[in-house]
Amino acid sequence: MGTADLQKIIARIDDLPTLPRTVLRITELVNDPKSSAKDLARIITDDQVLTARLLKLVNSSFYGFPQRISTVTNAIVLLGFDAIRSLLLTTSVFDLFAGRNKKSNQDQEKFWDHSLGCAVGAKVIGNHLRHDKIEELFVSGLLHDIGKIVEMLFLRDEFMRIVAIVNKQNTLMITAEHQVLGYSHAEIGKLLAGKWNLPVKLEQVIAHHHQPAAAGSFVMEASIVHLADILCRALNMGYGGDNKMPPLDKFAWESLRIRTDALESIMETMQDEYRDISTFIS
Repeated sequence: MGTADLQKIIARIDDLPTLPRTVLRITELVNDPKSSAKDLARIITDDQVLTARLLKLVNSSFYGFPQRISTVTNAIVLLGFDAIRSLLLTTSVFDLFAGRNKKSNQDQEKFWDHSLGCAVGAKVIGNHLRHDKIEELFVSGLLHDIGKIVEMLFLRDEFMRIVAIVNKQNTLMITAEHQVLGYSHAEIGKLLAGKWNLPVKLEQVIAHHHQPAAAGSFVMEASIVHLADILCRALNMGYGGDNKMPPLDKFAWESLRIRTDALESIMETMQDEYRDISTFIS
């Protein structure tokens, strides 16, 4: 089954949720060099749920600011536009898929835990490498497996066949997806990112987190998410849908130039930050 068929399937899934208008509007503002913290604050404060969430997260141990932050404008000034967009996108995506199918809720939670682990891993690796777009890495990690959630909720029969193959053959989920669908969660995720008008960088990282060399000018970001995915599997953060460890891509590892002896400290930080953020998200 080629991309044309995949496009048809995505088009047929009318149920596929769209991002809330507020988040889309925030994305527009973040991309507009003329907009100010006050402009952004005005849009966020119109939405009580987003406001409460943002303030709760900014005051959580995940950020560890010494003083209490009580206004949205202060939060924006302290964290920056990109960070705010990433946080609101994160909570919105969780909301979109929460409770849509009671039967798959438990499976979904495990997938989200794995995605959250990967998001935290990407952030920690990014900090280690002094990458300048940490929040973007966090969102890339969070959304890297969004295609699996789409399969679980909207391609239920095919998903059950994929799970059966994974269990019977003890194979990677991506291998089983190709057997059943002819494409993988990475391609579904790329299409969903396109539907949501997410930045091209995010789209490419989601599409190529298994083969970072194919991510064009976003090789570094795809390699970071690739490594984060493997590390959070090694740390048993959530469940990626199979029990095999995907091979570490040689090209990705060489691109990152991380010393092997730095991995232990990276993994310890990942565990600490994952604990902090998961108490907030849950």
